[in-house]
Amino acid sequence: DCPPAIQECRVLFDKVYAPKGAIDPHQELAEDPMDDVFDGIIYSRASTHLGNSQILFYPDGDRSLTPVPASIIYIYGTMTGEMSFAVQQHLLLDIHNDPFSMYPDFPAKLYSTNLQSSLKKVKVSWVVGHFAWWVVSDSHAVILSLSCD
Repeated sequence: DCPPAIQECRVLFDKVYAPKGAIDPHQELAEDPMDDVFDGIIYSRASTHLGNSQILFYPDGDRSLTPVPASIIYIYGTMTGEMSFAVQQHLLLDIHNDPFSMYPDFPAKLYSTNLQSSLKKVKVSWVVGHFAWWVVSDSHAVILSLSCD
């Protein structure tokens, strides 16, 4: 319910004062970053809808690696129309045996409830899907992939 001029100021403010590494200056923020749909999946910023901001993605797009969980902070598009996210990854826990590793058909893993302070660029093509999480302590959360693959 903000006037368009104020919305434009926010876009400029985000470009100027976004944390380092968040966005390439030659890219633009999405016109309406509230909800973006790609291949039928809705993505949102964590500040808008936490559940739709929780994604699993292949680090640097490398499908030989295990997908990692992150939260979408910004949604933006390039001049070529490619959609990307600036995300904060969940921190790994310093544990030797994840209690869920003995269940290969149950894709859950224990992670920290804390997020990295830096932002990482993630292309939408690197995303596996959303995840659900259950906070089991102040510092531990069970993260379960919701991907059909």
